[in-house]
Amino acid sequence: FRSLYGSTDNVHTLQEFSSDAWILPGRQGDWVDGGKWQSLFLHNYGPGNATIKSTWNALYTIIGNCNTSIDNLETFIQAGGESYLQDYQYEARAVRAILYYHLVDLFGRVPLVTSSKTVMADVNQSSRSEVYQFIVDELTDCIPHLPSGKCQNMGKYYGRVTKAVGYMAMAKVAINSPILSKDDWNDGSLVGGIAKVAPYVNQAGKNIKIALDGTTRDAWETVLYCQKQIEKEGYSLQPNFSQNFSKTNDSSVENIWTQPSDGTTYKVSDYNPTRTLHAAHASAYGLQGWNGACATVEQMKVFKYGTDEQDPRMDMTFFYGPVFVDGKPIDAGLGDGAQLCYNPMDVVVDFKEDVPNQILKFAGARMSKYEVDNTTSSYLNHNNDKVFWRYADALLLAAEAKVRMGQSGDAEVNEIRDRVQAGQKSNVTLQDILDERMLEFSYEGMRRQDQIRFGTYTEPTTDRYAGVHHNVATGDYVVDNTGFTTDRKSTRLNS
Repeated sequence: FRSLYGSTDNVHTLQEFSSDAWILPGRQGDWVDGGKWQSLFLHNYGPGNATIKSTWNALYTIIGNCNTSIDNLETFIQAGGESYLQDYQYEARAVRAILYYHLVDLFGRVPLVTSSKTVMADVNQSSRSEVYQFIVDELTDCIPHLPSGKCQNMGKYYGRVTKAVGYMAMAKVAINSPILSKDDWNDGSLVGGIAKVAPYVNQAGKNIKIALDGTTRDAWETVLYCQKQIEKEGYSLQPNFSQNFSKTNDSSVENIWTQPSDGTTYKVSDYNPTRTLHAAHASAYGLQGWNGACATVEQMKVFKYGTDEQDPRMDMTFFYGPVFVDGKPIDAGLGDGAQLCYNPMDVVVDFKEDVPNQILKFAGARMSKYEVDNTTSSYLNHNNDKVFWRYADALLLAAEAKVRMGQSGDAEVNEIRDRVQAGQKSNVTLQDILDERMLEFSYEGMRRQDQIRFGTYTEPTTDRYAGVHHNVATGDYVVDNTGFTTDRKSTRLNS
């Protein structure tokens, strides 16, 4: 899974940098790359986008490995192998189902290949609803056979798919089922904002039925059931929010599924910390920094940056303002002795060439959620395990399911907020939950999916608005007043 979440072109990249939360602005010399990063943000990407192609290839490569493992295990089982081989087979099938969950979410209609013996000539594109049903059926079949045990803390199931992981996968599939099971996603029912989209999504979730553990429930009831099962497996909120992302986060009681990572046994390259820090900042830690990824102005508004109501997670998620390492200020490297200072409100999609370096190089709050680790042999290897899913997500999915059912989600939302002393909310709405998900899960690789489910993915934002500039090698792009990106030469629209 390292190629899906840690490299420069992956699932995490598509989920974050095409959303309203994170951006890799063209900094005139840094991160222009022909405009591919800005194209993701402005939604004018095409099939040639390297990140999209790389993610597709990575997903199907791992699916191919799963198919080979499942087929080989079946050969051993049929030959009279030990009974535990079937347990491994269930686990490999669950991994494959999760991979198809990512594929159907990102690409819609995709080929459903379940055998290592399938030849390319026999591969056909499956409908979105067919792939969705395959995922549900696989998880339903596999979950009862998955082990009850933690996949953290260097234990027997470290990094593996346990029963809690299976339930979390089903919760994610169920909450997104009105989208993942929909074959016609261009009928207008999924765009236009929360008020327009919620009636369709709310009703669709009530109509969708999922049979799990011997009982048939609708999609929202399934989410609630899975959250309770995960809780029974021993998961809860880690008292300290930041401990989930520390160099010793393999002991977290909240992280349901993680990617083991360290500088010796599990050397996993993770570019995400590297590409957000300015070079001078990273150098003070003895690391490399590529000065790219930063939070959008839209995200800063949700965090209420600079106001008396600024969310406490601002300090737990971002580097912003004057930069210090070990209490010492960092020279900005401009030759005038100025201190490095990140300016959250200076971000734009694409900087012009005449922008001063103080803005060009230092715009945007940078990701600090994962504790900086300079103890390993490579700047890309870290002792922080990469977090895929955690219990806070299960709680907020439960809150969302309740609100979509016409019930109160206050208890779950306030359990999340109480942990960071953010102040309680009452009568939480879908907008409140979408905002809470940004506050809680910033840079955790799920924002695009959340926005699609809530109907805000194609809506204009503070950063993506009518007339926004995008200068790339192949043309000059602007955004029209629908929130879509339009190529002046071809008037092409891509959602």
